Amino acid sequence: MTSDISSEIQGAGPQDPPDAGRGGVRSPWATFWVLALIEFITVLDTSIVNVALPSIQHDLGFSATGLAWVVDAFLLAYAGSLLLAGRATDFVGRRRLFVTGVAVFTLASLLCAAATEDWHLVTGRVVQGLGAAMVVPAALALITDIFPEGAERNKAIGIFSGMGGFAAAAGVLFGGLLTAAAWQWAFLINVPIGLGVFIASFRMLPRTHQQASGGIDVTGALSLSLGLVVLIYAVIRGQVQGWGSAATLAQFAAAVVLLGVFVVRQRTAEDPLIPRMLLARRNIVVGNAAIAIVGALMFATFFVITLYMQKVRGYGPLLTGLTYLPIPVATFTGTQLAPRLLRFGPHNSMAIGLLLQAAGLAWWAALIGGDAQLVTGFLAPTVVWGLGVGIAIVSAFVTCTMGLDGPIAGAASGLATMSQQVGGAVGLALLAALAESHTHTLLGRSPAPAAEEALAAGYGWALWVAVGLAVAGVLLTRLLNFGPPPQQADRGAAQEGAVA
Repeated sequence: MTSDISSEIQGAGPQDPPDAGRGGVRSPWATFWVLALIEFITVLDTSIVNVALPSIQHDLGFSATGLAWVVDAFLLAYAGSLLLAGRATDFVGRRRLFVTGVAVFTLASLLCAAATEDWHLVTGRVVQGLGAAMVVPAALALITDIFPEGAERNKAIGIFSGMGGFAAAAGVLFGGLLTAAAWQWAFLINVPIGLGVFIASFRMLPRTHQQASGGIDVTGALSLSLGLVVLIYAVIRGQVQGWGSAATLAQFAAAVVLLGVFVVRQRTAEDPLIPRMLLARRNIVVGNAAIAIVGALMFATFFVITLYMQKVRGYGPLLTGLTYLPIPVATFTGTQLAPRLLRFGPHNSMAIGLLLQAAGLAWWAALIGGDAQLVTGFLAPTVVWGLGVGIAIVSAFVTCTMGLDGPIAGAASGLATMSQQVGGAVGLALLAALAESHTHTLLGRSPAPAAEEALAAGYGWALWVAVGLAVAGVLLTRLLNFGPPPQQADRGAAQEGAVA
């Protein structure tokens, strides 16, 4: 594959129509729900595992610092492999990689449930992350295959994105119920669902073949994956190791070197991991920067919400899950409003979503505290924020995949998902560090405030920084440039022809 667009298109292999394999012609929406279900369980699993961590620590003997690897192992494997997996969809076929990813994720879930040692579980979580990394970009690329660009595809991406919000809330709720029986159910719940999706995939998903010529840049893939793993590791562990410690500084330096190798490789490789035509489009570059901000806001705020309800308000896991439910409902509502707003341009709909997030976060930050009214001081502002999340995330994914059918759709989907996950990991770690630092500063004063008051103030400080990020995201959307919708463009051309 060369760097020009024509070679990309000429290298595309044949693809069968979306006839769902041997099952005859089916509605694209029937196929879509197979893809959406696996997105649901990958997010559900992450949320349930967070609730199950204390029980896992007790049974498997994790240390306080070692327990973080139950979460970090999945995140590192997932984020570090997304772009490679996204590009692989263009070479090995969407359905083949999707089915493989579902099988890997399901088997890894079974291995996690069977763990009897701490390292067994950490290993299983790494494999789970690799499976999830195969599934998500393949699913997004399949959506671009089965839905033509326009309202139907935007609606599908909206629902797909909204599944994550519902799954996060359901995970908090089910996590409390399942962990009461045994922590192993946090992983076993994935097995029957994954098996059902695996079987359904052969009948419901379209047969797809190689979409791009050439090969995968192994050197670029390794340097990127290792660079992202080291970067995310440094961010995750920086607070524990000390941001100015030799270990943290060495990790950041290693990440810079590895990512630098990747950048050089993309400029010189015959078959770069990120097709050059993607990086030549300003909307793709700016859109990925914007989706990283959207991811940072989403991950960090969900983290603050969960801790605020349990540590400041003193709610247990089950009550936290029940109180949490209006937020994902608002997020899902936002994903359904987004296709309507997209008619004004993805850059404008994304700006609306980010402005709603900024307003909701500022409202909550101004009133945060253990004695704040539950409805007016917590639920109302977080529902406004959740509505903005739904609008922004759909708009961001549409921005990052618009006009990219065929041989580069997988790479674009993988790049967008990776940007969201890396932005989320970095944003979560940084805002958590800011909250903890401010809390410790307040507790070190004389007289010191109550612990709950200091925690609330720390979270409020982090929320104000999140408001600044949201405003920066709004400014970033002004760099995006989209022409009129195709219908308007066609009408305009027809009118010009009539005048001529």
